[in-house]
Amino acid sequence: MELDQLKAFQTLAQTKNFTKAAESLHLVQSTVTMRIKQLEEKVGKPLFIRNKRSVEITQAGLALLPYAERILQLVQEGLHEVSSMQPYEDRLAIGSAGSLWTFILEPVLKEFYLRYPDVAVRTFSGHSWDVVQYLHDHLIQIGIVYIPPTQPNYEVIPFFEDEIVLVGAPDHPSTLAGSIDVQHLASLPLIFVNWGRPFTDWIWNTLPPGYVPRLQVDGVQVAIDLVKEGLGVTLLTRSMAKAELAAGTLREITVSGTEIPKRSAYIVLHRDKKNRPSVEKWLSLMREFGYQF
Repeated sequence: MELDQLKAFQTLAQTKNFTKAAESLHLVQSTVTMRIKQLEEKVGKPLFIRNKRSVEITQAGLALLPYAERILQLVQEGLHEVSSMQPYEDRLAIGSAGSLWTFILEPVLKEFYLRYPDVAVRTFSGHSWDVVQYLHDHLIQIGIVYIPPTQPNYEVIPFFEDEIVLVGAPDHPSTLAGSIDVQHLASLPLIFVNWGRPFTDWIWNTLPPGYVPRLQVDGVQVAIDLVKEGLGVTLLTRSMAKAELAAGTLREITVSGTEIPKRSAYIVLHRDKKNRPSVEKWLSLMREFGYQF
C-alpha cells in the first residue's frame, strides 16, 4: 500500500466526506476516490460505506485506521529526525525523573555534551510512567526510570541501587541521639517522601496500622529544606542526601532492627534502537562513571 493511499484513507475517515477530504488534500475528488478504491483492493475489504448523504467507516476500516495513523506518524517523525540532525551527525533524546537528573545523571550529561559536539541532545523529565510513554511515542531513545515497563519490545537494564537513609539537622534531638530503633520511627516528626515500592511496603509494615504522617511532601528539595530548618527528619535516597551530608548540613541517623529497602533505577531501551551510535556512546559514558550493567 502507498503512503498517499493511507493519507487519503485517514483524511476521509476524519472528514467522512469525499469533497472535504479532497479539499483538505488539495486534490480533485476523483483522485481521492481512486486511492481509496486501490487501498480497498489491496486489503480485500471495503473500508467505507458510501451513500448520497454521508460516508461511514466500516469495521475493517476501523481496524486499519490506527495502523495507518501510526505509519503516517512514523514517516513524519523520520523526516523530522533527519532534518533536525543538521548540522549534527546524530541526535539523542533521554527521559528520566527530575531527581535522577539532578543527583545522578547531570555529570554524565555534562560530559556527554562536552565530549560529543556532533550529537544534538535533548532531555525530558517526568515520572516513570511519563518516561515510558515518551519511549512508546518515540520521543526519546533512552529512558531512565524507577518503575520499568514489562512490554517485550523494551530492554530493561538495572544499573543503580540507591540506599534510603534517615537524616536530620545536626542539632535535632533525633540526630544528636545518633541512632533509633525501628520501633520508635513512628514517634519521630517524620517529613514523609514516598519512594514507591518496595519502600512503601516496608514503611507500612514497619509503622503502626493506620499511621498517617503529619507532613507528606512531593518534592525532595522541600523535604531537605524543612529538615534543615529543624521541623523534623526524613528518609532520603543517599544520592540525594550526599551533598548535604558531606557539607554537614544534614546528618545520618542509624535505624536499627530493620533493613530499609534500596531504590533501584533502570535503563530502558527500544530493542530496535539500542545499537544506535549515540545510544551506545551514552551507555559507554555511564559505565565510565562507574555504573555497572
